[in-house]
Amino acid sequence: MQYINYDAIIKNAHYFKSILGNTKLCAVVKCDAYGHGLERVASCLCDIVDYFAVNDVSEAQIVSKYRKDVLILLPQDSRNAKISIQNGFILTLDSFDTLQILSNFPNSVVRAHIKIDSGMSRLGFRLEDLPRLLSLLDGKKIIIEGIFSHFYSENQIFCQEQLNYFEKCSKIVSRKFGNITKHIANTSGATLSSKYHLDMARVGLGLYGYGAPDLQVAKTVTAKVVAKKKLSKGSVVGYGATYTCDKDIDVAVIDIGYAKGYVRSLREPIVKIGNVFASVIGNICMSMCMVDVTGISVSIGDEVVVLGEGVNPSTDNTIIYQLLCNLR
Repeated sequence: MQYINYDAIIKNAHYFKSILGNTKLCAVVKCDAYGHGLERVASCLCDIVDYFAVNDVSEAQIVSKYRKDVLILLPQDSRNAKISIQNGFILTLDSFDTLQILSNFPNSVVRAHIKIDSGMSRLGFRLEDLPRLLSLLDGKKIIIEGIFSHFYSENQIFCQEQLNYFEKCSKIVSRKFGNITKHIANTSGATLSSKYHLDMARVGLGLYGYGAPDLQVAKTVTAKVVAKKKLSKGSVVGYGATYTCDKDIDVAVIDIGYAKGYVRSLREPIVKIGNVFASVIGNICMSMCMVDVTGISVSIGDEVVVLGEGVNPSTDNTIIYQLLCNLR
């Protein structure tokens, strides 16, 4: 069962508005708003944020009912580019292949932000690509409204290196297109330092309660206790015999597993039963997992929090992004 506190998302958005000052706030609501419900989140944030960022046209069509400045982050094929252009969405110009697609609409005005690869090696132009890009843009109805990149680490040395590279690229592009919107900061960039804010910050994870101590977690996911048992020292728990009891323990079986997004790669995540924290033991199964409840009063049907305030099972084997998107 999932519960989402949309007031928390609104509160988090106001927090970022307060630290960004005059910098615009772009709410990243891709992938169903990180599993929080795309349309509901967009309706909550439309009067607070300046832009929405989404993955694709289908998401853009949903959020455009609430705000017209919608940036589509992924490159689009000809069909989806046409729909985007007809609706006035902002497209990501990330490569010469994408430029060719956008050039197929000479009678339409195309809104675009240029994507710079400042070191992540995913999407975007490199510095040496820009002279050719700017030359090819001559005479085309592609309106360059912005330029952006993306931090790949919270390490400030890497962030500064990326910012320096991005600013070199921005200066070249701005000489041709004037005062365009520059943005590189994600949630971590927005909270690390104001020097990363530039004209706009794209905040995703922070809206949903992660990335700064003043934020409020929006999503709570719960499961139910479906069985209890006592295990003796030496008992094996779960598939693969990865856990052996080193003492007599009490175990509760709860009805959530990797089929519902509680990924098996988690290693001894923490859950909460009532106000008490407990550890998951053994490998997570398809639809169940086992919790050491020794010393905890537990009954069949009790609610167990597997994700929420104070319960973040993110480990070295997975990340909170994955859990927010998968756990429903």
